Amino acid sequence: MELPRLFAGIIALLALSTEAFHSAAFLSRSPPTSTARLSSSESIEHEEVDVAIVGAGIGGLCAGAILNTLYNKKVGIYESHYLPGGCAHAFERSVKLEGDDKPTTFTFDSGPTIVLGCSKEPYNPLQQVLRAVGVDDQVEWIPYDGWGMIEHPLDPTKEKRWKLQVGPGYFEDGPLKQFASNPIALEEFNKLREITQPLVTGAAEIPAMAMRPGQSAIVPLLRYLPSLFRIISNGVEASTGPFAPYINGPIFTVTDPWLRDWLDALAFSLSGLPAERTSAGAMAYVLFDMHRENAALDYPKGGLGKVVDALVNAVEQTSKSGQNNGSKVNLRRLVESIDTSEDGSTVIGLTVRKTGGTKIVVTARDGVICNAPVWSLRKLIKNSNALRILGGGDLSENAPQQSWTTSSDIDSRSGRSSTLRPTAASSADDSTSERSLLQKCDQAELTGSFLHLHVALSKTGLDMSALHPHYTVMDRGLEGDQMVINGVKDGPCGELNMIAVSNPCVLDESLAPDGFIVVHAYGAGNEPFEVWNQTETSSQDKYQSDTYEDLKEQRAQSLWRAIESIIPDARERTVLALVGSPLTHQRYLRRPLGSYGAAFEDCLKDGSTGIPNLLLVGDGVFPGIGIPSVALNGASAANGMVGFIEQWLCMDKLRAKDLI
Repeated sequence: MELPRLFAGIIALLALSTEAFHSAAFLSRSPPTSTARLSSSESIEHEEVDVAIVGAGIGGLCAGAILNTLYNKKVGIYESHYLPGGCAHAFERSVKLEGDDKPTTFTFDSGPTIVLGCSKEPYNPLQQVLRAVGVDDQVEWIPYDGWGMIEHPLDPTKEKRWKLQVGPGYFEDGPLKQFASNPIALEEFNKLREITQPLVTGAAEIPAMAMRPGQSAIVPLLRYLPSLFRIISNGVEASTGPFAPYINGPIFTVTDPWLRDWLDALAFSLSGLPAERTSAGAMAYVLFDMHRENAALDYPKGGLGKVVDALVNAVEQTSKSGQNNGSKVNLRRLVESIDTSEDGSTVIGLTVRKTGGTKIVVTARDGVICNAPVWSLRKLIKNSNALRILGGGDLSENAPQQSWTTSSDIDSRSGRSSTLRPTAASSADDSTSERSLLQKCDQAELTGSFLHLHVALSKTGLDMSALHPHYTVMDRGLEGDQMVINGVKDGPCGELNMIAVSNPCVLDESLAPDGFIVVHAYGAGNEPFEVWNQTETSSQDKYQSDTYEDLKEQRAQSLWRAIESIIPDARERTVLALVGSPLTHQRYLRRPLGSYGAAFEDCLKDGSTGIPNLLLVGDGVFPGIGIPSVALNGASAANGMVGFIEQWLCMDKLRAKDLI
């Protein structure tokens, strides 16, 4: 589930902005010359831009769209994949059906399938960016009112089916009343919403375009002081930290077991972690937006790829002032290094390699925004002086821990063997706040990975009106089973327990050729990488080995079970089935260990670095995982590439057009 985290980002920036602020303007500067960046005998191409961006994920695209359209910057985005969008890209696959002369092509969403806050106000950061750069009309949002819940699928003695309908009263009068363990659950739920309301009401008035990284973050936020004060009414630490104080005390304690399981399920879909380890701001928004008047879930007509297309158009379009900056999203371009001046104090560009091997030297006059995973930052910085500025240290001493631990006593290929750590991997380290930037990046806890099943099905004789656009299937029920692994009980966050099933053709028939539908089932953040790491020595090419294919078939059974609980004869209808593993994420999306993203506690507080014109965006930067989150820190990074006065004037123009 993708839910807005605008609120979490704002309150984090508020905490940062208590520092003395300075102008972070990157005024016109001539980039310092560096030591030799390439061998003189090598064939080299040269490109020159104002801002170079590493990676065309949603965060990088949002930053590029704003810089090009609103700030008249020439932007070059360099993406190693053949498609833009990062974890949110759409892709096509073709299959030749019996009796057809030509292949039939299907389009699949690779990642997020539930979004809030795009069709109705208050808009989430993604929609705010689309509106600000003038491409919101390129995405048609289809609202719908809820999703189907299935627990213990295909078990005739335990199976439960119910609908989670958004809007006021539906949850309270429906599943909460039906399934809660005791009558006090309703009182606890209402009290929890009341206590977290200040996190929402104030932040709803602060737009993503008011964000910027570093010590000058407070300047544009001065326009919204009353809202800021409302946000921190429970204290800055409680407002910027995890949700634990709101469910475990001291602020409030939730005691009802079913309600706690439900909150964990919501949190896990946000962050890949239970509620107590998920952002308080994000959880507050969920409790607000799902149960308010006119609440709606949103799906983009044509699939999530249409959102990516709109952002690419915004990067490459003529700016608001009518200027053609020559900005471009460059695909199949592997960034080998972020290059700096000899003393390491300033970023001067990138070294990039084309698919065919040709190198490109990119000069970035204003700076670089890095949308690569935070764990990749160290290897992109080659200059020892720059590494020293960012914290240096030995990578071997700073290996990240994973959120999942795997037991050696259970055959991971045939059943469950892993559990989430009950506490943050970094919680035992009292020096967390004193770590350098590179240490924080290197050691950020890796949440779990994904297991995907993309299926194209014949819809002949299928009653589409009886189906929901989306389902959450709890394979072992919301409560989990009785198995205890490594001393940890099962639950909604257990290994491959929560399976999301996107059935978007219920909303948009154009997503598949006539007579067919596409379905995407996936476990988000609950597939441990260690299960797949065992295949690496089984074959010289692990992606083609029989062992790897067998493991994909075995692990995908829970995904098939989820689809079959919705369409019982799904396998017989299938004309194309694709299983994506954590190794797929690691290989094609360059995600370390195929991770969902950094654990919330280890997200960088903002995208600033010790090098003034190097900024970071993505799911390792607060607010963390999710499309709205990376849209927010993408907007922040874009604003950070100009002075706060220019940002302020830009906000004036957007306000005059009622765009913020």
